[in-house]
Amino acid sequence: MKAIVVGAGGATRELLGRLGEAWTVTVIDTSGKKLEEIGEATPVSKVVGDGTSRLILERSGLSEADAVVAASSDDEANLEVCRLARQAGVLRVVAIASSPERLPSYRQIGVTAFSPDSLVSRHVELSLEHRRYTSMAFADGRAEAIEFQLGYDSPITGKALKEIHAEHFIIGAVLRGDALIIPHGDTVLQPGDRVTVVGLGVHFPEIVHTFTSGEARFPLDFGKQVGVVLEEEEDLDGPVAEAVYFVRNSAADSLLLIHRDPALLKDGEASSRLDALLERLNKVTEGVEVRRHAVAESPNRILPDICRQESIGMLVHPPPRPAPLVGKLRAQRLVLLARRAGVPVLVARSSHPYKNILVPARQTLSAKAAERAAIDLARYMHADLTGMAIVDPTFIAGEDTSEEARRSIGWLKQEAAMQHVAVRGKIRRGNPVRSFLDASAAADLVVLGAGKGAARPFEYAITTHIVYWARKSLLLVPAS
Repeated sequence: MKAIVVGAGGATRELLGRLGEAWTVTVIDTSGKKLEEIGEATPVSKVVGDGTSRLILERSGLSEADAVVAASSDDEANLEVCRLARQAGVLRVVAIASSPERLPSYRQIGVTAFSPDSLVSRHVELSLEHRRYTSMAFADGRAEAIEFQLGYDSPITGKALKEIHAEHFIIGAVLRGDALIIPHGDTVLQPGDRVTVVGLGVHFPEIVHTFTSGEARFPLDFGKQVGVVLEEEEDLDGPVAEAVYFVRNSAADSLLLIHRDPALLKDGEASSRLDALLERLNKVTEGVEVRRHAVAESPNRILPDICRQESIGMLVHPPPRPAPLVGKLRAQRLVLLARRAGVPVLVARSSHPYKNILVPARQTLSAKAAERAAIDLARYMHADLTGMAIVDPTFIAGEDTSEEARRSIGWLKQEAAMQHVAVRGKIRRGNPVRSFLDASAAADLVVLGAGKGAARPFEYAITTHIVYWARKSLLLVPAS
């Protein structure tokens, strides 16, 4: 098969390297130097001349050509080449538009045209946008197929297709793990799904926004209520007040107050004190919906069971007392509580309102759970977010460990950008506990990962130390 290519630029050189052996090619260009740059490795005929001249085209074999490619840097010249090729009855006429704005001009004469600027920008875009995998234009560039990966915070995550009410796009396929799903109206989209979306090119910005934007959800992935135990008078101004702050500044819909049932207390004085506390509660919780969960025994002993009974998205707990042995043991129990109950635990030290949030930047499941919660809270509370990556000292780990730290901070920044949250990244070398505690002095809230399920002895020793020594409120987030 014979092809004539007008223009000896970079696109032509790339094309020649991709065409199969079945093609014989003639390249036309006014510049002999450009023709020489094609080289001798590619077996092509080279003609110095004006490709818009019918005479030059005919001498180059236009009457026998199976395809003509107009690839000069001048759109007017390309359009003229296309017209002459169509008049000569060439079946395949393709053009590379120098300017994307001229694409409609090629369509008007029935020619398929591509814009190198669009193609290049698409590849660059896919390299920059971490929630997009592939993008392909078709239908003469009027439509586009795009593959997205759904984030945990995508506004369409958890919805069935029939709930999305899409007017300008359709979802053609869903890749979930290794399973390919051909979706229908009842298909529910999940975080991590790779979805292939087809839509009109003019609606590209709307489609991208739908599938890549993020919305704050914390603590809805765990439950709808913020739970807090009321046992002593200081709980009202401490954990209860901070729990109320969370309900007002997150997606939680109500406060769940967990307390002993006064009617079951054998000590009459203790029963009266608890009744008095419950009466004072209205002043602290003004404007917040409050539900009560009365129990027959000490609430702290059965918190995991209560979390399984109620839709609790976060537990608020007083901090461990400053006693070296007992305090650290209680700090360890708080970490274990978050893991066993499967819900975040706020160690309340009354450092709200939160204007500065600190979270470690790491590439573990536990750390990512903490980072996602921190992003949501920064969005809700209009707080500054700092991500800190800590690496071992140079004399132990060398310089290469900083690369992983930079990737971890980069991932955090990408995720936060989906919710328009800016992240200040910090990399520190040294002892992780000391470095993180030093940084926490400037924060109002520290967010840490608590792992998942049961833990081996000393598995969360670093987290326990930070829970005990930190002097600001600290949120422990289990891996979901």
